[in-house]
Amino acid sequence: MTPSLNRQRGILLFGDVVLILLATQLSSWIRLSQLFNVFCVYTEASAITLLLYLIMLYIFDMYNIKRTFRFADAARRIAVAVGMAGILSAFLFYLLPDWKYGRGILLIQMVMVGGLLTGWRWIYRFSFPLTLHKRDVLIIGAGRSGTALAHLLEAKFSPYRVVGFLDDDPAKQGRVIGSPKVLGPVSRLKEIASEMGVNTAILAITHDRSLELISRILDARLHGMAIFDMPTVYENLAKRVPVEHVYDQWLLFNDGFYLASKEYMQKIKRLADLVISVLLLLSTFPIAVLFALAIRLDSPGPIFFKQERIGKDSKVFLLWKFRSMGQDAEQNGAVWAERVDPRVTRVGKWVRLLRIDEIPQVYNVLRGEMSLIGPRPERPEFVQELQKQIPYYDIRHLVRPGITGWAQINYRYGASVEDALRKLEYDLYYIKNMSLFLDLKIALRTIGVVLFGQGAR
Repeated sequence: MTPSLNRQRGILLFGDVVLILLATQLSSWIRLSQLFNVFCVYTEASAITLLLYLIMLYIFDMYNIKRTFRFADAARRIAVAVGMAGILSAFLFYLLPDWKYGRGILLIQMVMVGGLLTGWRWIYRFSFPLTLHKRDVLIIGAGRSGTALAHLLEAKFSPYRVVGFLDDDPAKQGRVIGSPKVLGPVSRLKEIASEMGVNTAILAITHDRSLELISRILDARLHGMAIFDMPTVYENLAKRVPVEHVYDQWLLFNDGFYLASKEYMQKIKRLADLVISVLLLLSTFPIAVLFALAIRLDSPGPIFFKQERIGKDSKVFLLWKFRSMGQDAEQNGAVWAERVDPRVTRVGKWVRLLRIDEIPQVYNVLRGEMSLIGPRPERPEFVQELQKQIPYYDIRHLVRPGITGWAQINYRYGASVEDALRKLEYDLYYIKNMSLFLDLKIALRTIGVVLFGQGAR
């Protein structure tokens, strides 16, 4: 994230902290009808509620500067975030009675926090518009990679402004590709950069780089120009790896893909999977039993649905889910799920919407076939097809597949080769940048995705 985006996110966060603290102080004065410093008297309770409010706001994507919510949607998300923070606060106060303040203070605080934060989001939207100091840049190559990059750089959160393309194809000279035009051949890189007052270029010729091309770009770099590689810029901005525009050398020499092979990382991740899986089984057991009975009563067939999936090292395993379709849903073979799928049962609609069907996969996690966080496992029939059409598809099998992942919180439900390609880009970003912090980020964001039914089908 660019410094400007970090600064604007910091302003938003600072405003939230100030307003939550203000609401805490005012709610105690209103409830107890006397003036005192609530942070001295109720230090622990104030800290707990502040932390939980901020965590819940993050879970429901309220610190995503790049995403614009309609006012009604933002108000709804804030209301749910405040409600969940209040419930968790009450639970912690029950466990730690010496740290609590009264229910009256908590309820008044929740109402005030919800109102103040909603108003702050409205004020912030109009008072702090997203403005970035953009860096002028030339794109070397006006082909598919160049135009894809130019389209990405048009976004308001991009730190770059494209002033033109350079391309050696005579047919493209002077043509408009998107919005900027082709200014000349690569051989005039230094001259054109000097004329335009530009000191930065992005190389978007990702395949078949000639020795002459490399020589020209190296010469420009040695004379002070900043040269970046298209896949790296794309990955940093979009948080996904553009698989159609990368090449073997980029994957070989680029930073990343280390933790996927680090044994200590895998052991820590596996331990976390086991502990959290046991807690998930215990906490979701009543809900699982209720839906198991509903599935049994709603339609004929087994409660559980088992299906072959491809896991780590391309090994096949049986994935467990609650059945959400009719018993003979795939009697004619494997097909992609549709947006309005007639095979889904009445209970199955709710099972899918609330992601209840994923609960039995915790069993796969306990068996070591899956992880809580990772690329979603795909079916063997689809993998054979996707491997032929999508480059580097096998890389996603370097790690254990997950119940949720980076693609699941950033992209809609996939039901086509095009969707599989986009989700692979997010999966490769995850594998390349694996860390416990990224896993925690995915886990928290998944809660918001599930509660608001995003991506369910």
